[in-house]
Amino acid sequence: MDILANISLNPTLDTPLAVQLKEQLTWLIASGQIQPGESLPSVRLAARRLGINLHTVRSAYQKIEAERLVQVQQGKATRVLPFTSGNLAQITNTSPSHTVGVIIPSITNPFYHPFLQGVEAIAKKSFTMIFMCVTHDDPSELLKAYAQLSAKNVDGILLASQDDGPFIEHNSSIREGPGGGLPLVVIDWPTSTSYSVSIDLENAGYLATRHLLEHGHRRVGLITCAIDIPNVAPINHGYLRALQENGIPCDSDLTALVHGFDTTAGAEGAQRLLAIDRPPTGIFAISDLLAIGAMRALQQTGRQVPEEISIIGFNDIPLAEMVNPSLTTVYAPAYQLGEKAMKILQNLVAGRQPAKRHSILPTHLVVRRSCGCQGINNPTYSSIFNHSHK
Repeated sequence: MDILANISLNPTLDTPLAVQLKEQLTWLIASGQIQPGESLPSVRLAARRLGINLHTVRSAYQKIEAERLVQVQQGKATRVLPFTSGNLAQITNTSPSHTVGVIIPSITNPFYHPFLQGVEAIAKKSFTMIFMCVTHDDPSELLKAYAQLSAKNVDGILLASQDDGPFIEHNSSIREGPGGGLPLVVIDWPTSTSYSVSIDLENAGYLATRHLLEHGHRRVGLITCAIDIPNVAPINHGYLRALQENGIPCDSDLTALVHGFDTTAGAEGAQRLLAIDRPPTGIFAISDLLAIGAMRALQQTGRQVPEEISIIGFNDIPLAEMVNPSLTTVYAPAYQLGEKAMKILQNLVAGRQPAKRHSILPTHLVVRRSCGCQGINNPTYSSIFNHSHK
């Protein structure tokens, strides 16, 4: 790669040429266009090709060396160092950019649409621009997105439904006041040690399962995509707690583990539950899309919902109200999650420490027809079963 061919400096800008060069080199390294172990052009060659002073190039190289992106050795090549989360803490932002990064794992999951709307609603009030990155649940893409946003000097980052452990492990200086590292707020990841906002996930699983038990079901199936992922395990725990409180032993045959949160996975889960010796009469799926996929699979086999099998989902996406029968679900306050997270990030960017490090937003049951209740949004059930614990 001809590194210098990708550098464009503009002497008419207010930003000094050394800073322009530093920022562009940082971006090339953070985005993976310059790989670890590669050498930067010599100071003399860079100065000649770019038409700038030797001292300007040397200053830019010294700046990225201070950020531990390269190793400068007198009389030897300037080599790019392996890029880790430890480097991210060193990338400094000299002035506010009025931008924030939002990293989400999926663009197709409807949960993130209202979440992003909530973020945007608060960002607009402060004329802040949002950069969105999608990782597709790939840890390497997560690190790359974080690196690129850092290189673009965003004022802070919102990280949704993904593990922030690698950044915290190497970056003990993540900012809690002026002069620290890049401000970070984690969303929907209950084990995070960063400033975070989560949903009362255990209560969601508890409310859904208890409601099915109130209908007289004693074999309640669970469709879930994981056992130990931090933003899934609490939902499963809520399911188990409701069973235990009603004296019903856990039957592993009633748990269908699937790969994903979509309708295809939901259909797969329903088929597995139907295949066991004593199929469930009620099913709780940990997302609405899983529940809708399960409902479709049940109907295709001739099962009547809710007459033969009741179903409850989680999230309360718009589609939940449109399917037939309409889906009983547990409401997840995704919009409020985005608002709250953005407000916390704004405080961190301003150097103000929020009063609470971890915030948990409540959930509540939204009763429709798929569980066997008559009518939509039955206010009696909504109030009786809203036992959120904070």
